[in-house]
Amino acid sequence: MYEQTVVLLERATAFTVVCQACSELEQAAEYAGLTAQGTLRLESDVGWTTCPRGHRIRILRAGSARAAEATSPLW
Repeated sequence: MYEQTVVLLERATAFTVVCQACSELEQAAEYAGLTAQGTLRLESDVGWTTCPRGHRIRILRAGSARAAEATSPLW
């Protein structure tokens, strides 16, 4: 089980990231096939996305005070 966290810049709302769990499962694969996409509203500091294979990825916004702990019952 991987704990994946992506930190977005303060004004970013959309992102595409490489899933680390997928990249380790298929080390010879092209990164374009191992990506997850998502969005995070400007008002939000914490969010989640899931890659096509079901790996959860935590999203944090840089430069903001988090009102809630950024944890999951999975970790």
